[in-house]
Amino acid sequence: MKKIKYFFLPIVLTLAACGGEIKQSQDCIDNAQVPQVVQNAFSSKFAGIKACWQSKPYGFESIFTDKGIEYEAEFSSSGQWLETEYEVGEGQFPATVPQKVKQEHPGFEITKREIEITPEGTFYEVEIEGNGTEAELYFDDQGNTSLNTNEDS
Repeated sequence: MKKIKYFFLPIVLTLAACGGEIKQSQDCIDNAQVPQVVQNAFSSKFAGIKACWQSKPYGFESIFTDKGIEYEAEFSSSGQWLETEYEVGEGQFPATVPQKVKQEHPGFEITKREIEITPEGTFYEVEIEGNGTEAELYFDDQGNTSLNTNEDS
């Protein structure tokens, strides 16, 4: 019985530290490791929301849930908001995006859809699989291929 308690303790502590609003598999860093300017920028954009923070090459990523949707918001180390993204279902994309995928990648299936809101506008990212390969594609709302300057793979 003690083994079970010790197994679940790290999961419970992680959820408690991050407000219980993130997936169990994600590793939160201590808020003290996130610069105050980044925390202030987050609080300004997402008032009253608690987040799990992760250190990234570009700065910091906050992971949080709001109204049942899990979001990831990215900030530079200086506190500049870079983007906010969230996963959506098939019907929440402009029709031009799946049409473009079907035209340019016949035989591929869209396996994941994300909406990305950036200072430059709203973009649509898809993960596709087919012919034994996988790829990520990024589009504007007109279905034009775009570069994802904030991808943190």
